[in-house]
Amino acid sequence: MFHKKRFFALMLALVGAMWAAPISAVTAQEPPKALNRGLAAVDRAANANKYLFVFFYRQDDAQTRSMGEIVKSATNAASSRADTVAISIADPSEAGIVSKFGVSKAPMPLVLALAPNGAIVANFASNFTKQQILDSFVSPSMETLLRSLQQGRLVLLCVQNGKTRLNSEAMNGVRELKSDQRFGQATDVIMVDPGQPAERPFLTKLGMTDPIAEAMTLMIAPPGSIIGSFKGATDKNQLVATLTSAVSGCGTGCNAGGCGVGN
Repeated sequence: MFHKKRFFALMLALVGAMWAAPISAVTAQEPPKALNRGLAAVDRAANANKYLFVFFYRQDDAQTRSMGEIVKSATNAASSRADTVAISIADPSEAGIVSKFGVSKAPMPLVLALAPNGAIVANFASNFTKQQILDSFVSPSMETLLRSLQQGRLVLLCVQNGKTRLNSEAMNGVRELKSDQRFGQATDVIMVDPGQPAERPFLTKLGMTDPIAEAMTLMIAPPGSIIGSFKGATDKNQLVATLTSAVSGCGTGCNAGGCGVGN
């Protein structure tokens, strides 16, 4: 069974309204990484296929030191999968990473959990636990989904494998929408194999706890709203109608920055 409200709450918790800065700050132009230790750490973690827990702080006080030790303890426990870097937002040389994630006015101390692809998968402010840090890891498909949403893109999440029925029929509308110049450049298609053990936690969060016998397609718009779910076959007209009715002012197309009036 698919629980729309449950997944909507999950997405908002991860990618929506994390702080006052717009999500476009994630992809803002940044200074050369050689001048910025934080951005260099992001690159190193990505190249090593590791998560990076970025620990931002404003002042060196007892709470900062306590929370910093928690982050170190958690990343030491998961050292094969994760690294950490501590960043003072008052350090001028770290202005690049502070600006990139829009955290200058965020509550401190703050931890951002970054997947290897750069997606923010979790954030913790002020007080948090070691277990919360260790629970931040998500499945490969969820990493990809969050990255697309944080780039302001529409996502068609296609849940199917060799054992599900109507796979080709489910992809008909997906392929047609993706090939339409009004929508294709602003839309990502993400395939999820429900038979992969690594994806089970993600599918469980989606409410898909029963065996998936028939292909499922979800349409998800930034910051994380599921605006349509389709079991079995899809067609482009159905997908376009769902998109235009769900997004106020979307008109007849989507631009790269999100839904808008198409050309």
